[in-house]
Amino acid sequence: MTTYILFHARWLGPWCWLRVASRLRDLGHTVHTPERPDFQAAVDLVRAQPTPPVLVGHSSAGMTISAIAELLPDQVGVLVYASAFLMPTGMSTGEFTKPESGSILRPNLVVDEKNATMSVGHAEDVFFNDCTPEDVAWAVSMLRAEPLELPKPPDVRLTDANFGRVPRVYVECTQDNAMHVSQQRRMQDLLPCKKVYRLPAGHTPFLSMPDELVDCLLDAAKYTSHTTQST
Repeated sequence: MTTYILFHARWLGPWCWLRVASRLRDLGHTVHTPERPDFQAAVDLVRAQPTPPVLVGHSSAGMTISAIAELLPDQVGVLVYASAFLMPTGMSTGEFTKPESGSILRPNLVVDEKNATMSVGHAEDVFFNDCTPEDVAWAVSMLRAEPLELPKPPDVRLTDANFGRVPRVYVECTQDNAMHVSQQRRMQDLLPCKKVYRLPAGHTPFLSMPDELVDCLLDAAKYTSHTTQST
């Protein structure tokens, strides 16, 4: 079976993966949904796996899985970018979330200078635009403000020799209001993927389309460059 490590993004938490993780576990797979740790803790988790895992990064966690692949190319099976940042070295997230790109994230960021935190206003439109009212209410209640200055992965330069030889796939969300599909495709042009899956989903497909996302993750495992995976 396959080991999956599912990394959540800013403002979210491991809770966002509950539906996907339970479905994968029901099929016999091993699933880890870590609280966003410091980068070294993420590296240690990957190193601890008996076989190269499938790393799934959502949104900002795409940068985390890219950096891990650069450092541990032989210990990562496949990289899955779920509406995630897939960027060459030297580019920033801001280049893909400008309001003129179709993203409504930046205009809805709420900065609390007193507490040095940032949250997302109108999250039902930014993140959960295709979710049921019940899921929107639950997910909004689970969101958390984030420190203005978050720990970042080390300044890892992505190379063809390491990162470039780890297979990668992209799960494109065509109704995403946080990172417009045009920008997801721009990143795919910059760093082409082995496979692109397209879901008619907003920014949180693990809530609105968990079954379809699981199908993508199951299929993605076949792109591993390693032969240690069993079925």
